[in-house]
Amino acid sequence: MTPNLYDLNSAEGVRQIVTALFQGYNYRLYTEGQTRNQLLDAYQQLAAVRQRLPVDAGHGEWMAAIKDELDTAGNDLAWWLLGLTNKTAQNLGIRRDERLDYLEEVARHVRELSAGYPEGSFDDGMLMLWAGAATLTIRGSRKSTAGKTLERAFLRAGLTILGLEEGTDFWLNMQRDAEVPREIDVEIASRRGRIRVEMGLIERGNQEVIEDKITRVGTGGMVIFDQIGPRSNARQTAENNQVGFIQIRNNRPLTEMHGFLNDKVAKTLAEPPSDLEEIAASVNQLPDELFASGLLPT
Repeated sequence: MTPNLYDLNSAEGVRQIVTALFQGYNYRLYTEGQTRNQLLDAYQQLAAVRQRLPVDAGHGEWMAAIKDELDTAGNDLAWWLLGLTNKTAQNLGIRRDERLDYLEEVARHVRELSAGYPEGSFDDGMLMLWAGAATLTIRGSRKSTAGKTLERAFLRAGLTILGLEEGTDFWLNMQRDAEVPREIDVEIASRRGRIRVEMGLIERGNQEVIEDKITRVGTGGMVIFDQIGPRSNARQTAENNQVGFIQIRNNRPLTEMHGFLNDKVAKTLAEPPSDLEEIAASVNQLPDELFASGLLPT
């Protein structure tokens, strides 16, 4: 696996991961390398801060040195040096002008806990708190942005492979209106109106999100998801509401999308590719522009 090939900052990287999704694979296997790179960059940045601070210094000396770091740190780094993510700081109600006071409390707590431990344990403890906050920030951000990028590309590519044309047969990111109170990922023209579609690359631990999407698309809609747990009632809920329920993992989602839409849309759909090589060939024939929209920021 070549890391650059699965770069979410490039159209080609998105293309290859979307191919893997159509083949029923776990997309996280293809994004973890880039996430790991970002984590290591953050850890090196934090380690450099630690090296600039006086080791085993008294509380006052250490606080004076860390103040200089806080004054010049970027937004994420400044919160990490408090052992917090930006979101956690918001939840705690800590303002930017309160950072130093909060850090002083944290440092005293870590110093007390590390009393009697081997030399350098205070500095190790602070570094571990920083790294934990950085990990939460980066993994949370990557999960959100990667999901949005891949979901848009998956829907656009899948419907195009099935023979539908964007702007004529389907529309992405439809805004809320009087009929639909919330934004919908896709609407597809059908013989009797439009089919609402929601997608979520959701793992087993967030089944309530899938339940919400079933409600959002309404009767006759379609929900595309990664996988659900064995105890989830989502599949039965979808069946009760005549909602197409398309699982990606260990499945052929293009074939299931075709089966659900074929007798509902006015246009005759193209037969979907089924084996792995055919799926890859079909995706590779699509233009780069289809995968370039919504790329992660560089």
